[in-house]
Amino acid sequence: MIRAFVFSAMFAATGWSAANPVANQDYRCVYAPKAKGDIVDAEHCASSDAAGHIHLKRKHLLALDFDRHGLASININGGWYYVRQDGRLAPVMAMDNWAEPFADGLARSPVGSKIGFINRNLALVIPARYDGALPFEHGRAEVCIDCKLVPDGEHFRYVGGRWACIDRHGHERGPFRPDRSAGDVCGNDG
Repeated sequence: MIRAFVFSAMFAATGWSAANPVANQDYRCVYAPKAKGDIVDAEHCASSDAAGHIHLKRKHLLALDFDRHGLASININGGWYYVRQDGRLAPVMAMDNWAEPFADGLARSPVGSKIGFINRNLALVIPARYDGALPFEHGRAEVCIDCKLVPDGEHFRYVGGRWACIDRHGHERGPFRPDRSAGDVCGNDG
């Protein structure tokens, strides 16, 4: 059952990096407000600074529904982010048309064309060096190099590449191998 879930829900398209080369651009946001009303779809809710980093406007930051970890999810211009109450943002992958939930305290985070993992402080604790990755489960995650994300019905899946299993510190539990594929790497690595 876990594998069916992995292949049906795990592979949504990646978001984009929090640094954007266009300065002072206004962005559209979609989020769940703490008032528990309808989903908010707001124009001009965020902007970028001269370095291209995105900043959420205060009125929208205050309206977010933060969880017990002090985080809220928000879609900014089509990409999903987690945001802290102090306004710090980190991009995350999408799952089932929403921000991917944290698994084992980590979430996949796209940086450019690579994927790493952030913790709940929104720090990139496993560097973005993978072309593909599955969420952590039981302290391990499957990651790939040279794999491609391809459409599979209404979802996406990874194909090809070389796969390995990593632990929560980013240590590889064995070499990257081409004879493995998504969904069967960590269970077979011992």
